[in-house]
Amino acid sequence: MVSSAVLSKNFNQFSKILYHGTTSKHFDSLQEGVNIDLCQEYTDFGKGFYLTSNFIQASKHAEKRAKLEGEEPIVFVYVLDISRLKKEYNGYILHKMDLEWAKFIYNNRSKKQCFTHRYDYVFGGVADGKIFDLVNLVDSGELDIELFYEEIAQYATYDQLSIHNQNIFTYNVITLQKVVKAYDQQQTYNDKRTVKK
Repeated sequence: MVSSAVLSKNFNQFSKILYHGTTSKHFDSLQEGVNIDLCQEYTDFGKGFYLTSNFIQASKHAEKRAKLEGEEPIVFVYVLDISRLKKEYNGYILHKMDLEWAKFIYNNRSKKQCFTHRYDYVFGGVADGKIFDLVNLVDSGELDIELFYEEIAQYATYDQLSIHNQNIFTYNVITLQKVVKAYDQQQTYNDKRTVKK
């Protein structure tokens, strides 16, 4: 059963400040700029660069990756020109964590679907972390899409904005503001050194 908090959450308001959690391993490449061609495939909203308005969410993601990579967790802080994004680019906003949202995530995550959308950006809720196994169960027919939805609709407070058009970075619709240590927005991270502000 999907919680009332999830059912009542509405994803329709963009934040001007956005965060991308990663590790020190990716510091140099992201300082040079985002390259969407290098982003992972089979993610919630498709191959793209993912941002969130929630600093803690970005920090947790960075920490999880850092443990796997043996690196330091860091968070890139970006500024979004909301009016330009909405006016100049084709977006898809999943206002609710509903069955439409779940189907879109399944289609993007499933290697069986061969699905590719043509949106420049997508905005909506975050799916639960057990998703790989759940997608495989739907692919094999062991789980229907309604149960898949119930299993992935867990994080009512987490949002994500995925960018799929390189021009959004090239033409400064989203610009890098700074890089900080995970969980500490006051501690700037710079070239494997930290500096307290």
